[in-house]
Amino acid sequence: MSAALLPRCQLTEVFAGPFIELLTLAPKNPVVRSLILAQTQRLPGPECETFEQLKAWVETHCEKRLHPLVPRAVTEPAFALALDFSETEYGRAHYSVARSGSAEFEVGTAELLALVETALAEQGGVEHVVTALAALIDDEAWTRCEPNLDDHGEYRYDDHDMNGAENAAVDYAPSQVRQRLTTYLQQQQPELWEALTCN
Repeated sequence: MSAALLPRCQLTEVFAGPFIELLTLAPKNPVVRSLILAQTQRLPGPECETFEQLKAWVETHCEKRLHPLVPRAVTEPAFALALDFSETEYGRAHYSVARSGSAEFEVGTAELLALVETALAEQGGVEHVVTALAALIDDEAWTRCEPNLDDHGEYRYDDHDMNGAENAAVDYAPSQVRQRLTTYLQQQQPELWEALTCN
């Protein structure tokens, strides 16, 4: 029976925080394996299927590369997007008026990492994440944002029994989503960016 290998280092002394997050999200992903090889000149065996197995392999087979890092909290926003809101307000006095305003939609780091995890698992790239972010905005913008809506245009008076709002819409540029995502990943999560763009 072979003797157990002694630890050479800690995981945080080999990889930076964002790459450790990537290992946690997709330990079996072939792109992740290739990034491990590129950074350590070693490749974990197929028996390393879970994050804990990868962690143990790294700590017994790789050399220290970094100073210990304080884990970065994933509760902070990754970035925010400026959205334009509009709706038509209907009042009991038989009036209607168009209203519009703006607010920022914050994308949390944890939820962004979850979208990246899904993209990697489905062999998707950056556009996969952009599409998922657009769907998240469309579904939750009115719930998560509190835009200050101002009346614009003329009040219309007609015979209706409505009270509330209709024609609610959210407007934003898809290019803005792509640009914010690209900037965040390139500056804060370069390993994730490489994993999403290497295919």
